[in-house]
Amino acid sequence: MKTKRTGRIVPFLALSAALLMVVAGLSGCYPKSQVYSVGNVGGLIFKVNPEDAEVLLDGVAQGKASDFPQERYLKVSAGIHRVELRLEGYETYSREVNIGTSLERIEAALIKKK
Repeated sequence: MKTKRTGRIVPFLALSAALLMVVAGLSGCYPKSQVYSVGNVGGLIFKVNPEDAEVLLDGVAQGKASDFPQERYLKVSAGIHRVELRLEGYETYSREVNIGTSLERIEAALIKKK
């Protein structure tokens, strides 16, 4: 004989388990542009293909894109800056970024020139 209480608990437990699986699944997802606080300055990290593209910040060479992963970000003062990625045989990637006091990830795939 099934009681009313048992009949209500089973659907509640099933719904709770489903909700828990959804929350657990979402906790491992991160957006492509993650934001981290880095103190009084901002920073840029790069994920560029090809990795040896040269990074220019406001027209000044900073190094290769592979030099600035998340662990060694490029420190940048707050404000609007022009970022360029250059590599011989590829079109130049260029964009303006507004830097605050966090890290911004630049992801780009350079296009080969024809």
